[in-house]
Amino acid sequence: MKRHELTAGCTDGAEDFDRLFDALWSPIGAATVQAARLRPGANVLDACCGSGASALPAADQVAPHGAVDAVDLAESLLQRGRAKAATRGPANVRFVHRDVLEWPAPSGGYDAVVCSLGIFLFPDMAAGTEQLLRQLRPGGRLTATVWARGALEPLPELTFRAVLPERPQLLHAPPSANPLEPIGTPESYREWLTARSLSFIDVERHSLALPADSDLLWSLVLGTDFRGLLDGLPTDAVERVRERFTAALLAEGRDAIDFSTLIGTGTLRRVAPFRRPGGGASWLTATEPTSSIPHTS
Repeated sequence: MKRHELTAGCTDGAEDFDRLFDALWSPIGAATVQAARLRPGANVLDACCGSGASALPAADQVAPHGAVDAVDLAESLLQRGRAKAATRGPANVRFVHRDVLEWPAPSGGYDAVVCSLGIFLFPDMAAGTEQLLRQLRPGGRLTATVWARGALEPLPELTFRAVLPERPQLLHAPPSANPLEPIGTPESYREWLTARSLSFIDVERHSLALPADSDLLWSLVLGTDFRGLLDGLPTDAVERVRERFTAALLAEGRDAIDFSTLIGTGTLRRVAPFRRPGGGASWLTATEPTSSIPHTS
């Protein structure tokens, strides 16, 4: 794993991932859904849904007649999402094990697509996001949350340094571009979403900080993409990594770690029919939305 890949995401450390559900993932998911302004009765796709941080509040918002398809590649997280749904009671959400980039859109498309901390996990972030847009009906709404610039610091560097004595070859790993670097500010994220041909774009910062508690943050290491640095290490080596990580975190002297996000929303431009010479209708993307009022689902 290269250093730029040290970002939180959906992986198989489900138990450790879910230890942070109430403190981290749920507040971010709730803020994402709030920004989406989902309407009752809407048909929603939650892409890279994890264990339900955004899918569950989305299901509440669109109830009783709306529905949420929550799609993710991590079955262990989906199982936890299903358990939460069974306990909480929303019957209008289904958790599906599938690559969301291959997920078939319903006839007519979704009213809204929500993706909380997921678009930067795609092999190609721009192409993956544009594939999500293909899931929307004309005038549908995309809401995508990403880490703000400076979020998670200094956890990636501390984790990397803690692992390095066990895996010195990582020091020579070729550098790669960080996919989040071009979209880490509200201005740059807005420009990036504009390039995806969205209209009525809004980007808001959701500020969140957690205590710099070593036990809590070690769960983040084990439950997210950080974990890839530890794969294959023997138990005693993992314990040494944890000791170095804890010592380095204490040496930082921080009271809290920033987990702020940027929540971007935009409307898919409507399409307008034009007439073929023979009288048949076809469809083209309009240069401007047909309404001056942003459509929300």
